Amino acid sequence: MLGQGLTSLAEGFQLLTDPIVLVMIFAGVVWGCICGVLPGTGSGVALGVAVPVTFTLEPVPAVAFLVTISVAVSYANGLPATVLGIPNAPPSVFTAIEGYALTKQGKGGLAIAHNWFSCVTGQLMSIPFFVVLIVPLSTLSYSFLAPEMFALYCLGMAALVSLTGKNILKGFAAAAVGFSIAFIGPDPVSNVPRFDFDVPELRVGLEIIPVVLGFVTVSEIIRGMRQVYSWDELVGPAGMVTKFPGFGVLRKSLRPIFTGSIIGTLVGAIPGLSGTAAAVMSYNQAKLTSKTPEQFGKGSVEGISSNESAQNASQAGEMVPTLGLGIPGSDSMVLVLGALLLQGFVPGPRLITESPELLYATVAGLLGTVFYLFLIGWPTAKLVLQVSRVDRRIVLPLALLMTLVGVYSLRRSVFDVFVLLICGVIGYFMLRYGYSIQAAGVAVILAGGFESNLRQGLLLEDSSLIGFATRPWTAVILSAALALIVYGTMATVRLVRRERRLAESGQLPVG
Repeated sequence: MLGQGLTSLAEGFQLLTDPIVLVMIFAGVVWGCICGVLPGTGSGVALGVAVPVTFTLEPVPAVAFLVTISVAVSYANGLPATVLGIPNAPPSVFTAIEGYALTKQGKGGLAIAHNWFSCVTGQLMSIPFFVVLIVPLSTLSYSFLAPEMFALYCLGMAALVSLTGKNILKGFAAAAVGFSIAFIGPDPVSNVPRFDFDVPELRVGLEIIPVVLGFVTVSEIIRGMRQVYSWDELVGPAGMVTKFPGFGVLRKSLRPIFTGSIIGTLVGAIPGLSGTAAAVMSYNQAKLTSKTPEQFGKGSVEGISSNESAQNASQAGEMVPTLGLGIPGSDSMVLVLGALLLQGFVPGPRLITESPELLYATVAGLLGTVFYLFLIGWPTAKLVLQVSRVDRRIVLPLALLMTLVGVYSLRRSVFDVFVLLICGVIGYFMLRYGYSIQAAGVAVILAGGFESNLRQGLLLEDSSLIGFATRPWTAVILSAALALIVYGTMATVRLVRRERRLAESGQLPVG
């Protein structure tokens, strides 16, 4: 296995000497960054537009092109989250929380630099893990049935504790709203429509992207429009520091980056989970182990580093089940898998023996993206950072318009646009009364797999809860999830009490 891993890395480097591969990787970086920055777009739209282009390419540059787009979108998603506080994808929620707080303090350059450094370093660290994991996971994952998958979703749900904010009950209530929305549509076992209220569009359920963008993006846009009564005050801070802070400053984030890279690659490698779950777990872990947890939510560079490294490393992790098992590691990987099949590849356990060039092209795409982002990622980020100095009377309505257009372009559905706006209004009032829109959004994403694996697992065990929960891997993972909930809740309570004491003593501003 070690020999095959070293061979894959060597062949990946060798492919980077091919001018066509380098050109396609560069094109993928540019296109991915554009789609990642634009509100309402993302890896789904970026890959959906790019897949037809690959039909005219040779297999190796086509694969490298698609892999590059996924990574570049993941990097660029954090830029508007930092500059405008608007996450273009669920995994960027924490970047919006921490990065935008720094931007409002005039430290946008520091936030962007940590975003860039975490993405590049996290992606680079994930490549060896990807190469090592793809072979053993193809055999291990066959022992993970519905009960084990349910336990993994419980582990992801347990990480919601870090999203609840200071009021845990309100946080879990917000997550319940997300669950309720996810239950609309066909039953995962019987396929019978439920909660459709005789509305034809609801019989197939609600699309995740409009719901999540409504909660997380549109609600923030509405709040941004209503928060300040003088539009002149909406212009970005003129004193923002855009100078590169230096690697000496960035080096302090290596610990959360390293941990986030491991979490991101491992979680991304689990079919059904994605960058969102990786980001939630990594951020939660960083907050629980930080020496300054009170800074989280107010502009913590540890929060940015842990989140960005995890979600970027998960891109390599998601390729593990996609290539090693033929199972899409995320929604966007469905498009990648389809493109591979059209190219004549058959991803699966026999990948390394039958189509090793597919593995080499993937490694080349990951390595090439790191190279290009290292060279142009910071200048691109600085260019995007200037958006915060533009009059928000232009930026916020334009962001809303582009979000509407982006959602409509996914399925050309007016109904999706209405869902987006309705969830945006609901999310705005949740924000206004202290409920976590992030918890609601993450619950929407994870709820489908959570319910379907629970139902199918119970059928597998003849409806025996004891048999379900005592399966070896299931019991271990459920125990870890319970421990995470207890520990996270206790840590949140301690943090609230600590902040209250500091506020009473005058060492911490109230609110």
